Amino acid sequence: MKRRVIIILAVLAFIAGVGGVCEAAGHAASRRYTESLEAVMEDFEAGDWEGAEDGASRLFARWEEECGLFQTWMRHTDTDAVTHALRALRASLSERDRLSVLLYYGECLENFSHLHHRDAFTLKNIL
Repeated sequence: MKRRVIIILAVLAFIAGVGGVCEAAGHAASRRYTESLEAVMEDFEAGDWEGAEDGASRLFARWEEECGLFQTWMRHTDTDAVTHALRALRASLSERDRLSVLLYYGECLENFSHLHHRDAFTLKNIL
């Protein structure tokens, strides 16, 4: 009986530890991508369409490299939403469509924040 309790507690601690690591990684990635997105928008607001487009392309390439890793613990619909919004942002920058750039910038920000908030180590997400 005592052995079972120890095993259960060890497994519970392991699961909580993995959950904490995944949440910290999601938070760091969300912050990193949001900062890169804000740099793209700074170029856009300064009227540097080429710089914004290059920054968005680099951001998208980095996302594509890391997306597979994130999908090991995040919902695919969340990561797919980020991919869609980044593609649309790149297309809007390529077409020089100010309204669409602003729209997809907001969508990207929202989707990046969802990556972290859906994995946050809170009672709501645990239950």
